[in-house]
Amino acid sequence: MPTTPKIVFYFDVLSVFSYIGFEFMEKYTALWGIEIEYRPFNLGQVMRNTKNMLSPNKGPFLITDARRTSSITKIPFKGEPTKFPYNSTTALRTLQYLKTHHPRLMVPAMRRLWRMEYVERRAPESADDIKQALDGLVDARVVDEAISVPDTLEAVKQNTADVEQMKGFGAPTILVYKKGESEPQMYFGSDRFEHIAIYLDKEFYPMKQLFSAPKI
Repeated sequence: MPTTPKIVFYFDVLSVFSYIGFEFMEKYTALWGIEIEYRPFNLGQVMRNTKNMLSPNKGPFLITDARRTSSITKIPFKGEPTKFPYNSTTALRTLQYLKTHHPRLMVPAMRRLWRMEYVERRAPESADDIKQALDGLVDARVVDEAISVPDTLEAVKQNTADVEQMKGFGAPTILVYKKGESEPQMYFGSDRFEHIAIYLDKEFYPMKQLFSAPKI
């Protein structure tokens, strides 16, 4: 049974609402004073295995919805990358490596990769793409190491299996541990923070206030 609240945020870099949800999560983590753990997983595998495939109409709507959220929150967003979908495995392995060996760099690296994807509209697919996105933050040799050691791939596979085990079906999948509760609660998507706030007895902010108030 947890003695303090904790949130585990499962994400894939190719998920636009992992990106949006991440920016909300970073705001609330600071406001609520709770522990957050980011875990990269393979969204494509989970969607295939759960038969949660996008309809032809849903993809364009998701981009429209992201644009609306961006216009309110000022989260940077120009559109999806010109190549989409793409294989995000190299990016996920790099982030997993940073989480293990350079944890303070994980969050800024996530932002760099999402900036390349949803602002520059370029898919961070290859090792060279990722080195370019992380230039000045992470040494290029770190990316090479991340994709050469088997531990990173195994960790991403385990994270993916964990999402499937908890009956997750998309990204972000958010697992919330509350003090005194024996079992965590699962939430899906970037728009469930009011639910999470109520569950944790924390304050909820409308998105315009959350992203505009100086104290936040």
